[in-house]
Amino acid sequence: MSESSKVVSLSEKSAGRHGTSMGKPAVLPSAVVLLKEKASTQLFERVKALFGAVDDSLFAMAERAHGQEEQDGLFQALRLLRVERRNVAERFVKNVQRAFQIRQEEPSEPAFAQDNLSLVHNDDLEQLVAADTMVANAKRDFAEPLTELCLRLDTLYAVKVYDKNNPLGPDVICDAFVDAIQELDLYIRARLTLLKKFEQTVMQQLRGFYEFCNQLLVEQGVLPSLREQQRAARQRSAYPAGRGPGNPGAAQAAGVGSAGDGAAQAAQGVPVSGHFAPGLVPATAGMTPMPAGDLLTHLGALQSGAHYQDAGAAQLLNVGDLLQQRLVDSNQAASLAKVDSDVIKLVEMLFSFILEDRSLATPIKSQLGRLQLPLLKVAIADKSFFSKGGHPARKLLNELADAATGWQAPDNFESDPLYSEVSLIVERVLSEFDQDINIFATLLESLREFIIRERKRAEMLERRVIDEADGRAKTQAARARVAAVMDALVAERDLPPVVQDWLQKVWNNVLFLTCVKEGTESEAWSRDVRTARDLVWSVQAPMPDSRKQLLSLLPVLQERLREGIEALSYNAFEARAMFAGLKEVYRERFALAQRLTEERELQVKEQVAREVKAATSVDHLAEVAEVQSSETLPVEAIAPEAGEPQPAADDKDEPVTEETALLQEVAVPQMEELEQAVAQAELAASSAEQEGLAPLDEADPHWQMTFRLAQGSWFELKRSDEEQFRCRLAAVIRDIDQFIFVNRNGAKVAEFGRLELAHALRSAQLLPLDDGMLFERALQSVIGNVRKKRSEQR
Repeated sequence: MSESSKVVSLSEKSAGRHGTSMGKPAVLPSAVVLLKEKASTQLFERVKALFGAVDDSLFAMAERAHGQEEQDGLFQALRLLRVERRNVAERFVKNVQRAFQIRQEEPSEPAFAQDNLSLVHNDDLEQLVAADTMVANAKRDFAEPLTELCLRLDTLYAVKVYDKNNPLGPDVICDAFVDAIQELDLYIRARLTLLKKFEQTVMQQLRGFYEFCNQLLVEQGVLPSLREQQRAARQRSAYPAGRGPGNPGAAQAAGVGSAGDGAAQAAQGVPVSGHFAPGLVPATAGMTPMPAGDLLTHLGALQSGAHYQDAGAAQLLNVGDLLQQRLVDSNQAASLAKVDSDVIKLVEMLFSFILEDRSLATPIKSQLGRLQLPLLKVAIADKSFFSKGGHPARKLLNELADAATGWQAPDNFESDPLYSEVSLIVERVLSEFDQDINIFATLLESLREFIIRERKRAEMLERRVIDEADGRAKTQAARARVAAVMDALVAERDLPPVVQDWLQKVWNNVLFLTCVKEGTESEAWSRDVRTARDLVWSVQAPMPDSRKQLLSLLPVLQERLREGIEALSYNAFEARAMFAGLKEVYRERFALAQRLTEERELQVKEQVAREVKAATSVDHLAEVAEVQSSETLPVEAIAPEAGEPQPAADDKDEPVTEETALLQEVAVPQMEELEQAVAQAELAASSAEQEGLAPLDEADPHWQMTFRLAQGSWFELKRSDEEQFRCRLAAVIRDIDQFIFVNRNGAKVAEFGRLELAHALRSAQLLPLDDGMLFERALQSVIGNVRKKRSEQR
């Protein structure tokens, strides 16, 4: 260390008395320096020890993980903590040591919304709640040694030391650890497990740590008789003037007089000195916060005495005003702990969202609003209420909201079965819930039984509606697909009447039944389509070139046609007549093929004869030319006279007969072409009832939304300004792109094609309703609003 300058700054001198607000860090008293070193050593060892327990827990959790993503996250966290454990412990100790430089500032309660929820990311609300819970528990469990430590440190610092800026207070220790692990990219379950082990290993063991710190300061001569003075002060408060232990009537008076009253007043937060006016005292006033048990007592009294103006109107309670009025009426003063104040504000914000949710009818929101005080009591008693998704109170609220989604208030809604059930459950919560949360599980089970009974009736009607729509859609789509196949096979072809009868009277129905029962992706559909194609080909194939192929096809084709007749239970007499007609067609084709073959053979023989004759003529001319070699003749002399027919191998003098024209090849569609025709028929079926609507671009958000709608989603349908009702997407008929909507009782109220639905969404005729879990939606909304406000203030 270099030698310090002899010039002393007045600002630094001031900073030495007022913490580290300016200049160099203040020089700490020797007793504080010693405490800092000893406490840091103990905390460092405790934090190092907790990583062993975390390692075992994470490994066991990873082995029981339900999915690959969860298992990978836990194992990655396990490896990271093994590498970073020492660095985390060192950062933690540095954060604690830094807290010994106390700044001069007025203790103030940070704004709940900005300083708490603004720090919460979507996945990290549980971390905030876990931290606040362990701090609150430590302050409650170790209040006496913590108060002594505050008082002793207050005599060593020039600034005021209280529970919030106590360098070894639960707030500082917890914040120091949270900050030390903040930069670690940990899976959320691993982070919460780490915090839980920190609470068990460090926070819940602070009593011995605080006793050690107090004893260390006592040995340094800092308020060595503090505990005796506090004990004497408590005795004086228990025995007012004239009623001390030396007074013969003191014991009796203490049992029935002011001593008993003083204990009750102390439990309710009334200061002995009487310096505070009745009502809620700000946390900055220095009063010891009201214990959680006393706050629950006040809330229980408000719960039993709360009166609501109108059963049909939703009301949000201002709990702060209600507590203020109760304390004033009782001539008491009390201060709220920060964590309790935060919980009250958070619950108010959640119920504000619930009472504004348009997915629920006003009478139902009014009933759910009456649960504000009971759920606030749950949250005060159990801080895991916000982080534990399976908490029975949360599940009951979610189930109530889910059951009432889509419910519309009739004129006499008080007698409606659902409203009566919700009202009964709310009344039982208000009258029976004190601190035992089992009442929520009991009521949840009762509600689920009611919902099952109600939905069974609705599901029966809904099933009939869907089956009817599905059957109608399948019929419509099947007819369109069969017609597409038949059009592709018959178009521009002059088929024999008997073949037309086979296609229209028999095979049209065979394809229809197969399409309805098996679908167009089945082997049966492909086989029946191929049979129809083979039937057309058998009377269109070029002859005699296809004679052998046709001979091998006919037995198989005849068997397929017979199976189709049997599947339809077709009239046996007509079936025999159709088979006979078809055989006659094939006999004619084979007879024509035979005549054509004979004609071709005759043509070949004649052609051969002409070629032989021509060859003989050439030989004779050669001999003459050799004999008369002395004479020179022009080559043209051997050419045939003009107009004389010239022999040729491809002589086409034969006339084209009617039979030959009928046997010329006409291309039959391939299976791929028929499948394409079926696919186009599906598109035509889906748009058949949407004529007159302007087509939408593929990128249109409302068109895209129609592909993302989930079955079971709730909507508000506006027929007109006077006619508005809620409905649920019961089914999507894929065959014809039809969307079926039903009301809460399962009756159909609307159906849309895809284009119709997109236009209804675009024009706000159909508005989606939020039908997710109500409590979770409220929590996310509160966090989002807080973040937005904070970003606007920056």
